[in-house]
Amino acid sequence: MQVRRNFCVRDRTREGECMGRRIPVIATMTMTLGCIIAPPAYADSGNTGYENQMSPEACEKSQATSLFKYAIYYNSNYGGAYRNVGYSVWNFADERIGGAPQGGTQPLRFCHGGNGNGEGIKNNAASVKNKHSIYYAVTYFNSGYKGSADWSGPRSQTNLSVTKNENASFAWQSL
Repeated sequence: MQVRRNFCVRDRTREGECMGRRIPVIATMTMTLGCIIAPPAYADSGNTGYENQMSPEACEKSQATSLFKYAIYYNSNYGGAYRNVGYSVWNFADERIGGAPQGGTQPLRFCHGGNGNGEGIKNNAASVKNKHSIYYAVTYFNSGYKGSADWSGPRSQTNLSVTKNENASFAWQSL
C-alpha cells in the first residue's frame, strides 16, 4: 500500500483505483474543520432573550439548583417571588425572544410563588443573589446598562439600595 497526495490509499492489485479509504479521510477532515469553524452555542445575542424567558432554569428550578447564576427578588432580604436569570438583560420590561423587535413587549416576570409572583421585574425588585464565582452582577437604574447601579460581588447577595424598585436592566461585569 502507498499513500498518495490526494489522501487516497491505493492497493497494488487494482492499479489506479481508490480502495475505500478516501471517505474516512474526508470525513475526518470535515469533522475536524467543523469543530474549528462551528460557533459556540448561544454566541448569537438573539438567543439570550429566549433563554432568559423560556429556559427551565429561569422558573422551574430553585435558585439553589438553577444553572443561572443571578436571582432577582421581589422583596428585600431575598423574600417573595424571584426569577433566575442567566444572561445580561438590556431591558427587564422587554426581553426579546430572538432579539429583534416583535409586536408588543415581552417583560421578564417574577415566578416561584410568593409576593410579586407574575409581576414584571422592571421597577419591582428589592434584592438579588449572585452565585457566579468570577463576575459581578450589576443591576442598573436605566435600561441599556445605564445610570446608577447596585453591584453584587461574586458569590454574594445584596439588598438593592440605589435601584430598589427602580431597576431596569442587569449585566455581568468584571473589574
